[in-house]
Amino acid sequence: MKISEKLQLIRNIKGINKKEFAELTGVAQSTITRYESGDREPDYSFLKILFEKLDVNPNWIFFDELPQINYVDELAVSNENRQLLIDLNNTLSPNELHEELNKIIINKAIDEIAGQNSSQEKSSIRKFLEAIKLEGHIPFRPLLFLYYIFRYVRDNNEELTNLKLDKSEKPYQTYLLDLVRRYSVLSFKNNPAFTSQIKKQFEASISMYLEEEDCRRLITHYEQVIKNIESKMTPMIVLAHRKIDTKTLFPKQK
Repeated sequence: MKISEKLQLIRNIKGINKKEFAELTGVAQSTITRYESGDREPDYSFLKILFEKLDVNPNWIFFDELPQINYVDELAVSNENRQLLIDLNNTLSPNELHEELNKIIINKAIDEIAGQNSSQEKSSIRKFLEAIKLEGHIPFRPLLFLYYIFRYVRDNNEELTNLKLDKSEKPYQTYLLDLVRRYSVLSFKNNPAFTSQIKKQFEASISMYLEEEDCRRLITHYEQVIKNIESKMTPMIVLAHRKIDTKTLFPKQK
């Protein structure tokens, strides 16, 4: 949703017209009209008023994360971090900001597999990645399994078009679960053996710890996921497994 559309939605949620919106935000009604038509981008001071006076959620403005309106006891972004987000928004284009922040989230997620993190508050995606460390197995096995999965997503990215059109409740989570189930090569020379038990562990972890939005973020940013996973493997392992045809690992059921 574009910022112009979000401003119109804010007015509808608040039940105010353009004149009242202009009075609340301290700008001319003609400026509101230009913002909502997309002829002009709202500036720093206007966004700050939305956040501070109208309780608009910065996460929704910048990242499309609900709710649109925050209440005092639901604010999750500190004033300092909110200021940083606004500064970043003024420095980068919306697409650049979205991409950079997704890189941070994905990098933190992959780090949960490769190393320990002592944070007491864990998001659903971090809980999932912690769960698939698969205690008792060498550390790179779950990492490599994820590598195969997202290599397949990249090699067959035309399948993502169907996901975007899918109107079912959890298309991205279902897609990930389907890939785990389709993986058929449990062992082969010089490659780790992914037993049925490991596959079931992945299935359970995805179902329990990954929200639909987590799955969507990982799948649509597959290049960043692959890059981060490769950074945690030795060059020899990366070169060896780059040569593998992922279609042979995830055959489609007839």
